[in-house]
Amino acid sequence: MTAPARLGDPAFLLPERRERIDRVVANRTRTLVVVLEAFCDPQNVNAVLRTCEGFGVQEVHVVEGPMKPYDRNKRISQNADKWLDVVRWTSTRACLETLKSRGFALYATHLGEGAGALGALSFAGQVALVFGNEGRGVSEEALALADARYAIPMRGFVKSLNVSVAAAVSLAHAVDRREVERGRHGDLDDAEAEELRKRFYALAVRQRARIAKAERVESRAVSGRAARRAKARQG
Repeated sequence: MTAPARLGDPAFLLPERRERIDRVVANRTRTLVVVLEAFCDPQNVNAVLRTCEGFGVQEVHVVEGPMKPYDRNKRISQNADKWLDVVRWTSTRACLETLKSRGFALYATHLGEGAGALGALSFAGQVALVFGNEGRGVSEEALALADARYAIPMRGFVKSLNVSVAAAVSLAHAVDRREVERGRHGDLDDAEAEELRKRFYALAVRQRARIAKAERVESRAVSGRAARRAKARQG
């Protein structure tokens, strides 16, 4: 007897949907991540999440600031955050030191002295792009921990871009450089890809909450029947 399909099983999805998920997973990476430090406007966070998802960046780190904390806005993010691993932090130092301990080079956006050009950076290794507060930019603490500071060259009268636009420009360049320097952008290993694929299969099911609830009920019922049988044998 064939076991019934469970949430996360590709049987719940049309072949076209499964193929699209498979293509997305093949282009996902965890070796390029984004850090958003103390943004004032939660909508900018949502806009950057949408950009990250579109460029195949799986992991985003949000350092909460003194202003309104980040909240979901489906209209702006287009539900991008449900496909991402969004890690929240209350400390810039804890976030960046953790990434450095994992082998990430930290590239911080900076309009001041010591900033090089975005185009001069290498993306052959693991890189975390750090974007700072809309008003004051990246904090001194983050700059002190950064391995490189960079600015996007401007050719008009304005000196800088909106932070969500800066993130989009930076990620577009980073992905292009990764494909040149690494040979590809997506680089999950087989185990990571399989885990993410199953997760996306489940997330893609419209009635997943109802199905998950039904599965939990069935699981408890099966456990109950097994317990009763075991008790009957003992008696």
